[in-house]
Amino acid sequence: MKKSLFVLLSLAFCLTACTPAASQSTGEAPVTATAEAATTEDSAETSTFPVGSLVSCGDDTQTPGKMYHFYQESEDTPQSIIELDCDTGQESCLYTFTSEKMPDGPLLIQPGVIRRPVGKTLYTIPLDGGMVQTMPLEGRFEPVACDAYGAYEFWGGDWNVQRTFRRLDFTTGQITELKTPDQVQWYWVVGQDRIILWRLVTEAPLPNVYTQNEQYYAAIQSATTEYDWYDPATGELEKIYAEPYYGVEQADGSQNQRYFLGMAGDRLYFQNTHLLRGSPGVEVLDRQLESCAVDGTDWQLECALPAGDAGPFTLWEGPTLRWLIDGTTSPMKIYDVTDRTWHTPGQADWSSSFPEALPGNGKVYLARAKENGNLTHGLADMDDYLAGSTDWTPVKTWPEETA
Repeated sequence: MKKSLFVLLSLAFCLTACTPAASQSTGEAPVTATAEAATTEDSAETSTFPVGSLVSCGDDTQTPGKMYHFYQESEDTPQSIIELDCDTGQESCLYTFTSEKMPDGPLLIQPGVIRRPVGKTLYTIPLDGGMVQTMPLEGRFEPVACDAYGAYEFWGGDWNVQRTFRRLDFTTGQITELKTPDQVQWYWVVGQDRIILWRLVTEAPLPNVYTQNEQYYAAIQSATTEYDWYDPATGELEKIYAEPYYGVEQADGSQNQRYFLGMAGDRLYFQNTHLLRGSPGVEVLDRQLESCAVDGTDWQLECALPAGDAGPFTLWEGPTLRWLIDGTTSPMKIYDVTDRTWHTPGQADWSSSFPEALPGNGKVYLARAKENGNLTHGLADMDDYLAGSTDWTPVKTWPEETA
């Protein structure tokens, strides 16, 4: 019962990139007009704490050369954490929890240790096989990111209420609400000590999208979409880029609309979609990949992207954007941000094989379809794979897979 990282990432990307923000944003707390004023009330945490290199966390995650996922034979058996050595292709069982009724909880990976919050308990599992430690928590915590010092949760009931970041301290177990801007639509952790936010900025509170739908869409016409660097320790924002909610109007009545894809090196990468809104819907005229410096200056055109209804999928190498995958062709095409080149792999076909993860050791983790419809997994050299090689090494799973 292994969950697919590729499927989860693809679903998340489609939901955020293809769904209009209006369907996600709702009548939350009042939205302020400037980034400087857009913080929560003074009761939120204002004291500073150390912030390290922030990475995302989930049911499937990785460190350079290693990948981790949950395995559970059935709902009546305990969950295990499985480690894949991406150099040897061998899986092994790292740890098995004692309860078969344990709720889901993400894996928090840091050098030498895996942590997992489950209910009101934080498990700390040494990767060298030492003794597992537990720490009581004040309440349930569902983290989305972590560093060496703590974990972070994007907390709230749904998009109809103000959502805030909370922090779990790994030393004390204390959970603290952080100063969070209003109207945050999404966030990205990119290996830095700050988080990138995507939020809406308006001069007045937005009406409730559920109960005042027409008023909401009238008000959103003048909203601004803004990307910011967010310091979780202080709540301070540094604006990267802003544009009208529906995009930048062009002379012919079309719009250009940017959407953040990820960070690589010292560059931020955006998909710039040229679209035309009308009846019966939205027509995508073309797409481009653009990049800018971390402060939103020095915009550069990287390459053209596939047009049509489906944009490219992104594949990250740890916290770094690495590949953009065009799934509209067969075989698929892959743009490598590092060498700024489109590649046509020899074994990349949606119906039989696709890249699921980049473990960070020069390998690509592949999911391959069997004749019976099940998936098997393997590893290939990344450079050889992009050059068209069909060589790959099957993963030796734990427990051993059957036909």
